[in-house]
Amino acid sequence: CCLHMMKGSTGLIVVLCLSTISSISIWEEGKEYHFLEESAVHVGTNDLDSSASGMRMMSDVRIQVAGNKLVVSIDNMQEAHYSHSFPQGGWPYMLMQEKVKNPKSKYIPSVGYENGNTFSIMLEDGLVSNIELPEGLSVNGKNMMRALASI
Repeated sequence: CCLHMMKGSTGLIVVLCLSTISSISIWEEGKEYHFLEESAVHVGTNDLDSSASGMRMMSDVRIQVAGNKLVVSIDNMQEAHYSHSFPQGGWPYMLMQEKVKNPKSKYIPSVGYENGNTFSIMLEDGLVSNIELPEGLSVNGKNMMRALASI
């Protein structure tokens, strides 16, 4: 089994989008792909004393190709939370690729429901035809896996 390394959410998004948009399979049979997935959600106010709240999530995503089936594993899930005054001169948290360290928003191990789980994506003509999720997983965990599969 060959191993290809791609880092960053951008690589994952490009590969999944190209596969979906062009209806061709860019996944090579028997290969394994590794990605570092990172996302953020935040809300801010425009009050006189502005503040922001939100969270970032980061995980290692492994995709193994078996014919028309992509087996996706999510491991090493981490999260960072921020709920403070909006700092002058910049956004309160940046993605790891931006190499900005903010002591108020550090990554910690996550107890995310999808951490350590595996799900499958079935492809038909390069398009997603079905997503198989683990049984017994919480609604939140299933939604997080569906969100990852949708990109």
